[in-house]
Amino acid sequence: MKPMKVFLVFSLTVVLALPFACIASSAKSRYPGSKYSVFVQFVNANTNADLEEPPKINVGFNKHPAYHPFIMDTGSCGIVATPDVFKPGANAINLGPGSTYYDSDSTTAMGTYWTATQQIYDPAGNLLATANVPVLQITQTCVTNPDGSTTCNMNPTKFALMGIGFGREGSSLPLKTPAYNAFLNLTQVKINGKLRGLPKEWVNGYVISSTGANLGLTDVNTANAGFVKLQLWLQYSKSNLSEWMPTTMTVNINGASGYGESIMDTGIKFALLTPPNDANLGTPVLCPGTTEAECVPDGVVFNVYFPNEINPVAFYTFTTGQQDNPMQPDSVSTAVVHPNIFFNTSRKLLAGMNFVYDNKNGYCGYIWNGNTSNWYGYVIPTEE
Repeated sequence: MKPMKVFLVFSLTVVLALPFACIASSAKSRYPGSKYSVFVQFVNANTNADLEEPPKINVGFNKHPAYHPFIMDTGSCGIVATPDVFKPGANAINLGPGSTYYDSDSTTAMGTYWTATQQIYDPAGNLLATANVPVLQITQTCVTNPDGSTTCNMNPTKFALMGIGFGREGSSLPLKTPAYNAFLNLTQVKINGKLRGLPKEWVNGYVISSTGANLGLTDVNTANAGFVKLQLWLQYSKSNLSEWMPTTMTVNINGASGYGESIMDTGIKFALLTPPNDANLGTPVLCPGTTEAECVPDGVVFNVYFPNEINPVAFYTFTTGQQDNPMQPDSVSTAVVHPNIFFNTSRKLLAGMNFVYDNKNGYCGYIWNGNTSNWYGYVIPTEE
């Protein structure tokens, strides 16, 4: 396996041993007074309708006019780039060594954290927003092979990832707090054609669709959303920037149900599953592109409820091997084992639902986007 080739499907899925964290919400008026948001279209929006590739956003650094397409990953947190993509500014501060682990492909990236500022552009290179978070410049990558051996690359290149997920902390990854999330640390946004500081009414958060990201939440861009209340993660929260535990779900697999954690992960197109103990998954098959028999065979029915089966605000279903369901992940892997029941939906969820994250108030949400048949899912909008 060549390490940098697998980088294109990188995504962070941290093993978490957490109390289940979401309950159904009956919130009041969602964002009174908030009318500011910036839409950032993905660089590959027009060529990635089937979501086979991860979404990408143009990002530059330290007021330099050059920019580069970065994978926008909701399954991890933090900006990671190789030296050919990111170079520290003249006055950058060395924050010390750092590393990050992507367990979806058993890769560890190592390097140095630097202070930096970011510019976020549209596909045509128009500046839409600026941010200020540290960047991990990686100078070594190591892949753990199926036989336990390690293959390292001492000169990685052409890797650029912007992780904007929440609840990604773990004991081995202490630097994945909201302070490393560029979407939550914006310093300026383009309003009425001009770049300016964040308005006082700004609601920190985002809406992710198959074509782009809305930065900042309003009643308009969250219309018809079904919201789920998140539990505050005190250990990683600051007075000016909260962290929230991952969302929860009930997954029903061929009739066996289990309640656990879930993430929507734009970094990968295959799902990751730690199933209920009594789930009948059949005989494992080879995962696509691997020699490992760790994927769920065809014909297994999945029903997924957010935040639970009793009071769902969102639901979708698929059968492995199905051909006509755009929300279906390319495969379902059981290779990554979590201490609790766990389901990573993959980015294919976006074929039917937009995903909302409200960092300010502590909600995640789902919006049925109408791009997929209602045979495969629904969202119940939260009443104001």
